[in-house]
Parts: sequence; C-alpha cells; structure tokens
Amino acid sequence: MKEYSHLIFSKGRYHVVALAPEEEFDPGEITGYAVLNSSGATLRHELALDDARAWMEKLAGEEELRQTEPPTRAKPARIRR
Repeated sequence: MKEYSHLIFSKGRYHVVALAPEEEFDPGEITGYAVLNSSGATLRHELALDDARAWMEKLAGEEELRQTEPPTRAKPARIRR
C-alpha cells in the first residue's frame, strides 16, 4: 500500500506531515504523522498530531540552541618545564 504525506506544520528545517493512503487529503483517512527533516528523511513516526508537533518543536529548539551557543575553544597547551 502506498502512503502519501501531507504537510501540516513546519519549523526551521523540520516538518510534520499527515500520512494517508490517498493522494487527496481527507482528515478522516489519516493513519499517523511523521516528523521529517528538510531533505525529506523521516525522523520519527507518531500516531497523534500533538506528539509529532512536540517532537518537531524539541528538534527545532535544540538546533536553535546549537546555533546560538558560542563555539567552544580549546585551552592553549601548557608548556612543561
């Protein structure tokens, strides 16, 4: 059986899509939800929309933190005498 995805939410590089057996979107035919990255790779499957959205928010928040943190610098080597 072929499964079609229909975009529901996007945040940054992440998307929540509804999964359905038909190409035409019908809210009554949704079989689940998936969180995808910007290249289309499935990161997680969920049965509930709220769970998929929470997972997407978590991923996007972690990415924002990584981008705002200053890069760590290595300490200069100590010279032994």
